[in-house]
Amino acid sequence: MSPEQVRGRPVDARSDIFSLGVVLYEMLTGRGPFDQPTQGDVIAAILTETPPLDDLPPQLQSIVARSLQKNREKRYQTSHELLLDLKSLSRELELSDHAGRVLPRTNEVAAHATGALTARRFSLLHALAILLLAGLALGTAWWFAFRGNALPPASLKTVEVATWDSAPGEVYSVGSFSPDGARVAFVTNAGGSPNIYVKQTALNAPPVQTTKDEFGNYQPIWSPDGEEISFFSTRGNQYGLWRVPYLGGSPVLIKTVSAGDTMPRYWSKSGALYYEEKHNLFTLDLKSGQTTQLTGFDSAKSSAYSMDISPDEKQIAYITTEGERWGVWTMPARGGAARQIVSSAAEIRNAVWHPDSRRILYSALTDGVFQIFVTRADGSPPAQLTFGDKDGFVLDVAADGAKILYGSSKEESDVWGVNVAKGEEFALTSDITSELWPSVAPDSKTVAFSSVRNLSQGDKLFSGAIMTKSTDPDAPPAQLVANGFLPTWSPDGKQVAFMHVAGEMFNLWAINALGGEAKQLTANNLPDVRFNVLPYNRIQANEFSWSPEGGRIVYRSQKTGAQNLWLVSADGANDTQLTDNGDANTFLFGPVWSPGGKSIAYTSMPNKAIDGKFIFGVRVVDVETKTAHAVFQAENYLRLLGWSEDGKELIVATVKGSPRGAPMAEIGIVEIAVASGEQHTLARLQSAYLYNIHLSADGLMLAYVAQQNGKDNLWIMPARGGAAKKLTANNDARLRFSSLAWSPDGKAIYFGKQSRYSLLSMITDFK
Repeated sequence: MSPEQVRGRPVDARSDIFSLGVVLYEMLTGRGPFDQPTQGDVIAAILTETPPLDDLPPQLQSIVARSLQKNREKRYQTSHELLLDLKSLSRELELSDHAGRVLPRTNEVAAHATGALTARRFSLLHALAILLLAGLALGTAWWFAFRGNALPPASLKTVEVATWDSAPGEVYSVGSFSPDGARVAFVTNAGGSPNIYVKQTALNAPPVQTTKDEFGNYQPIWSPDGEEISFFSTRGNQYGLWRVPYLGGSPVLIKTVSAGDTMPRYWSKSGALYYEEKHNLFTLDLKSGQTTQLTGFDSAKSSAYSMDISPDEKQIAYITTEGERWGVWTMPARGGAARQIVSSAAEIRNAVWHPDSRRILYSALTDGVFQIFVTRADGSPPAQLTFGDKDGFVLDVAADGAKILYGSSKEESDVWGVNVAKGEEFALTSDITSELWPSVAPDSKTVAFSSVRNLSQGDKLFSGAIMTKSTDPDAPPAQLVANGFLPTWSPDGKQVAFMHVAGEMFNLWAINALGGEAKQLTANNLPDVRFNVLPYNRIQANEFSWSPEGGRIVYRSQKTGAQNLWLVSADGANDTQLTDNGDANTFLFGPVWSPGGKSIAYTSMPNKAIDGKFIFGVRVVDVETKTAHAVFQAENYLRLLGWSEDGKELIVATVKGSPRGAPMAEIGIVEIAVASGEQHTLARLQSAYLYNIHLSADGLMLAYVAQQNGKDNLWIMPARGGAAKKLTANNDARLRFSSLAWSPDGKAIYFGKQSRYSLLSMITDFK
């Protein structure tokens, strides 16, 4: 990897030149330029060390040195420049070798020197020949791959338009070009709520904020004259389409809509505003206010989404998903048969028309990364345009057809720990993959965690590996499971339970902590695991829970049609229903065993409001008799943290209203007596993450993450109330702390240290 790729910055052809320099160095010396014992050391060497060149042939020292420059501006700028230097060196070697044969060498020393020189020249010439042939083969492959479909990737340039530190709630960037292509409008939560900003594409000037309110403003598109922006907004409980001058002003309501998934798609010169709502495309005449539905999909059953109208307003493009296949379709805008133009086993997103109304761009999952493709509406084979190492989601094409706007994000996450007594932080992992969601073994000496490549937007979080690592800083990590997530140690430390997803089926598995073959424990679809993207906090403190003696696991299942708690034995042989909930609109969450193992506490939440209210409950079920009783009910959101030390109380976190729009809020910590339901408040946490509060194994201490002055830090306090103590000293506003885990001995806390930034980029010179 080149230094810029290691740092997660955009790469180009000069990054390939660096990699070629690495190969050339190894061919000539027999060793790698950055050979180190661990992957982390290799990364550090790439960023900081200059490989020794003294034992390289003098003729090649300057070529290799220039290829391996840390600063890409000092590297060869094109492969053609490198090729010219290699050819020039080849000619010099041939002339030198010819001169050597003309001059006679009579003594033994001269003969030995000539033989050594000839051998080295022979090696150099062969190395150069291999490199020249490889370059020719690569260029030929590119020509055949892209002939007749699109320009080869090397001829396309990528320019960053805007980049910013992601804010909680952002998944990936969304934006659109102004009609003249000189500006882009995009959405970011950087100010605390989703607002629209406008930035010029050609200038490195700061963006201008267009909307300035606390409401959610999404999916901006431009008016045909480039003076206004239309967007979807949620204002109170009212959904609507709005318009506002792009330089800012008072938004004006265009139309009230009924769905939260409504997205404006195109504002035409004819005065029609096209928008997608409930899996259908509509057009709104802005003069008359008349709305016309253009597609007739059944909104309750349709899988159609990402609908876009062609610039000539004659065709509609959209994406469908059926089973394990995705497709891109077109259909006449005023009625007629639909036609599938792309069918793929890879996930597809974001169908966008080219201004010529003949081509469609989309993003498809390729080797674990979303890449941008272009296809013709006549069904010609698609061509791949991007080959990056991070997801790229096509958003818009400029009116001149030469610029393609796409959104992406870059994430890094490592598992860190902090010593509770001393407040000293230490890195447990440091790798190019993203590591998070730690779980600590009962002896507190080993940590299991998820390791995910190209984490991007959280959609790959369930398909990463599970790794284990000793708390010894010199010990290397080991892979326990190739595909799984949410590792949880058994009380005796001999097994690790985890979740695995195949297709859309979530199930519970277990594996010996030392490795081996994993065993599937459940054979039904468990509810999916809910989480926030930034930071990656799990919504519930527990998705499943080991019994204190380690023989059983309690988990949630909806195989009876309604969510219930089930008990499965650690070997998967015995699986029994524990609760008898028959209401499909009641969800159960966060099961956790009592200290003695006789009871299990959990929370309940209705899927629908009752008399305009959502009632949250805390319940306890007796494991032997399977009888459950309600302990407490409230209109405030409840998150179960665990049992008190003596098992007589439950400790919950609560927040007023819905927590969805407030990742940080004032959180109440409440103690509830199991026998009487009596409650009293233990503490109020300011600017804390509701989903990142965790109780220690002995029930005595709380650890939580709160934000002060825009910076995440980890705090601890006695569970029964008392003074809070800040453990970490984070001064970087870009770092977020994700789901933490106590070590069972209470001496350390492990957590994910995460950074994420969003990008808007454009491909230029597209034709």
